Amino acid sequence: MEIPNELRINENEAINYTVKWVRDYFKPLKTKRTVVGLSGGSDSAFTAYVCRLALGKENVFGVVMPSDSNPKEDENDAYAVAKALGIKAKTINISGIVKAIEKENPELRKEKNRVARANIKARIRMLLLYKEANELNGMVAGTDDRSEHCLGYYTKYGDGGVDINVPEHLYKMQLRQILLWIGRDKNMNIFAKIAEKRPSPGLWKGQTAENELGIEYEEIDRVLYFMNERNVKLPESIAKETGIEKKKVVKLLEMMKRNAHKNMLPPSPPIRYFN
Repeated sequence: MEIPNELRINENEAINYTVKWVRDYFKPLKTKRTVVGLSGGSDSAFTAYVCRLALGKENVFGVVMPSDSNPKEDENDAYAVAKALGIKAKTINISGIVKAIEKENPELRKEKNRVARANIKARIRMLLLYKEANELNGMVAGTDDRSEHCLGYYTKYGDGGVDINVPEHLYKMQLRQILLWIGRDKNMNIFAKIAEKRPSPGLWKGQTAENELGIEYEEIDRVLYFMNERNVKLPESIAKETGIEKKKVVKLLEMMKRNAHKNMLPPSPPIRYFN
């Protein structure tokens, strides 16, 4: 995965900015404790790293929540991140919970309901993170990056259900750049390893984000960059600026439109007094 030139950033400045933001968020609160769902992926690794710098290792708690669709390597990488940062971590395997729900709802096992089953996994994880946060009197730190947020490529009230979302200002490829930079330290080389992994929500076996989206993140992030930072809105104009096929651009724009509801507060009727 090559990081496009226009997306490259100053790694140290990006980290310091995010650390200060997290620290400032917690200043008025009665707690500094935070819970991070560690997946073995880049977003959660960055989130844990920043929270560790902002709040101290004694205040950051990792929760690893594998299911039958997650490779063992991801769990191992999650614990390697916790070890490198010196934070506590625990495993809660969600397979039994998923199976219990399937037993009461056997239609979830059908292929046509694969996405519904996948979203249940994400929402179980949200529930467990809040359980841990309640027990620790802490906050849940979210791990969705700017690419996922723009596309709506996350589960509503699943991985989207958090108190703060730490990497939401950074595109996926920018997080990769930062993790490679962190991984130059031999004690943090797990971050460089994770940076080279193809992103996957891990909600079914063999799933990768790019296969599901049909577009690689190098292209996704360039489209989003020209839309957001260069204010190029028309599909044909974005295609011309980036050299990316127009049909891919259109596909991303359609996904953003379809998922726009995820980035909004639930609508409700305006307040009115019925005298």
